[in-house]
Amino acid sequence: MKFFITDIHGEYNGLEILLKHAEIDFTKDQLVFGGDYINRGKDSGKVIRRIKELTEAYPNNVIALIGNHEEMMRDYYRSGDKLWLSHGGRDTIRELEKTFPNEKERNEHIEWACNLPLVYDEDDFVYTHAGLNPFEPLEKQSREILWMSESDFYSISKESLMNLTHDKPVVHGHTPVERIYFDGVRLNCDLGCNTYFIEEERGLALVELSRMIYYVYKQNSGKIEKREIARF
Repeated sequence: MKFFITDIHGEYNGLEILLKHAEIDFTKDQLVFGGDYINRGKDSGKVIRRIKELTEAYPNNVIALIGNHEEMMRDYYRSGDKLWLSHGGRDTIRELEKTFPNEKERNEHIEWACNLPLVYDEDDFVYTHAGLNPFEPLEKQSREILWMSESDFYSISKESLMNLTHDKPVVHGHTPVERIYFDGVRLNCDLGCNTYFIEEERGLALVELSRMIYYVYKQNSGKIEKREIARF
């Protein structure tokens, strides 16, 4: 089975509930994390710690990618860019200090999150946080793809993307949506956890790509919904 989850934004409880609900067998199943683990939610440190633990315990089956929020954190610690501070960074710094009172351990988790790959390419799908540049090889994508808007990504022709990925669909997040749709090439799995402007619609999705279904943790109610991925 192949699973994908993205844009967790500090929602540790929802993450744990979804992983338990899906009964993922980490010794056999594949799970890809699509970035944006931090900011806006209250448990960024716990989310990073959990994902790091899983990638280290099951390196062949659990893969984590970087998102633009980790990229902002990276720029803050490496060059002093303060953009991150206006996008939840101040709260995240305090939460990281609380979760990791040991400075060495805290820095290890920050460095880990800041050095994750941009793209993961496997037999059936290509995974990225926001989008892909069809004019750059998959292994040489620029860091600008972390910020690609949905309108820009979906304006790229299906033929161009399929040529880039060798006919594999692209699984991604970054732009919050209320439902997950598949246009035959792109699959946006960000349900606006701690970000969507309609709070009642905010959710965290664990997508089961093998059956094209997904489980949604509804933040407003704390309940799980099972949905099918729509196609158009």
